[in-house]
Amino acid sequence: MPDRSSCLRDGLALAWAGKLADCWLPPPHALADGACAGIALAKLEQALSGMELAAWLPTELARAARKRQLSFLGGRLCAARALEALAVADAAVGRAVDGLPLWPTGMLGTLTHHAAAAYAAVAPASAYAALGMDSERLARDGAAEAIRAVCCTEAEHARWLARREDTLVETLIFSAKEAGYKAIHRLVKRFVGFAEFEVTALDWAAGRLQLSPAAASGLQGVMRPFEVRFHCADGEVHTLVAERQTLFAAEDGRVSGMAASLCPARDLAG
Repeated sequence: MPDRSSCLRDGLALAWAGKLADCWLPPPHALADGACAGIALAKLEQALSGMELAAWLPTELARAARKRQLSFLGGRLCAARALEALAVADAAVGRAVDGLPLWPTGMLGTLTHHAAAAYAAVAPASAYAALGMDSERLARDGAAEAIRAVCCTEAEHARWLARREDTLVETLIFSAKEAGYKAIHRLVKRFVGFAEFEVTALDWAAGRLQLSPAAASGLQGVMRPFEVRFHCADGEVHTLVAERQTLFAAEDGRVSGMAASLCPARDLAG
């Protein structure tokens, strides 16, 4: 049975359609055979000012801070908008016990949010083998130091981090790995640490980079390198993994159960 958040498609999204008109952001990516949507959370707060949000939330978020409630609703509204763009208007995005989105049958989707915005991307499962998206605000110095310490391999330090004085590379590496994790999570069905993949190629002009399984990862030789598209603008870094072909190097698709690295857990629920 769909949870209360699935009512967004028939309730909140329709009842507040006029008020949400000024909340939408340009899609961060073009996705062939799919759709993306974005929403500004500050404008969403204004549109829903004075409204009790608990009725539209899963039980465990009913007493969460309003900021968290808005980010959840923002992601679900973006998902609804993207699904409607693909003429899947009658389907709901549910919520699994572990908090992950339950996408309509035959669809792949991915959600992301930061303090200022939420985004969603959806596509038919027949069109893509893996789909994952992330968006981040440009990291401040303290956060960049944490990214360098926790998220970057020695090879990434040597190859990429010594070349710029700003924090764009750190933010991009973090975001790319988040998008990659979201794309492969449903395939490997386990936590994947930041150190298990590393950026092995980076083309700023084309907005493309490559993530490859690191030597210490149980995924090396099992999963092939894959491309991450990125776009940087207005203090945001947007990354997208949209792979049409299988990511598994081996035909049987089996993945090693190597212990995960000790890295912070990701919020796949958006």
